[in-house]
Amino acid sequence: MTDHAPNILVLQASVDPEALSEFRILVDNKFVKYITIDAGVYDRDDMCFGPSLISLLPHLPPGDWKKGHISRNLKTGDAHFSALREEKKLRSNVYEVTCPGFSSTIIAKFARFEWEVTQLEAETMAYGWIEGQHVGPGFLGHLTEEGRVIGFLIARIADCRHATPEDFPLCHSVLSKLHKLGIKHGDINKHNFLIHDGKATLIDFDKALRPASNDELDVELYELQDQFQDTSGRGGQVVESDPC
Repeated sequence: MTDHAPNILVLQASVDPEALSEFRILVDNKFVKYITIDAGVYDRDDMCFGPSLISLLPHLPPGDWKKGHISRNLKTGDAHFSALREEKKLRSNVYEVTCPGFSSTIIAKFARFEWEVTQLEAETMAYGWIEGQHVGPGFLGHLTEEGRVIGFLIARIADCRHATPEDFPLCHSVLSKLHKLGIKHGDINKHNFLIHDGKATLIDFDKALRPASNDELDVELYELQDQFQDTSGRGGQVVESDPC
């Protein structure tokens, strides 16, 4: 049984052969989607003529999505949908990326292996707990692959750095704020505190726990001082680059 070939109609187009071209399309007479195409992927004449463009488009990604981006695969040269553009590797599964849906660089974290999916599901849940509380980066959305969630996007905190022992008061304050929500972070090494604008922000919530008992929260807060005196480098970056 062959896959259903969608019926695609170009509704609007803004073509720029030297920059990003933008398209609004209708799929199967009911789904409106927005596509951007890198310069040089297709000829201007093809992009200006709807039927020609439609014949050249790669297969539309599965699942529920609104915005897509088409670029050249650097290895094969083929046009393909690339919702995210990698800009900088921060860790083995964390990248700075750009995406047509966002005006600035954001952070993508994804599962490399099957066993990591559960960890990311737990972290996604934790971001729901802290939404609007200003203790962690803003949660922006999920990353999907063949209809299942394999990661998420969070806001990039500009001009930040990892915490040092001198930042202990700021980190104590944000951890206390998290504890007031009944949440234990679970991994309070100093690399999981980002310092910016005179305050601290927590990251890496994959071991977060709620509800946590008062005893558990008290122990975590008590252990913070020891964590900030640790010189082993535990929890540090795998990639030698600024995480912010």
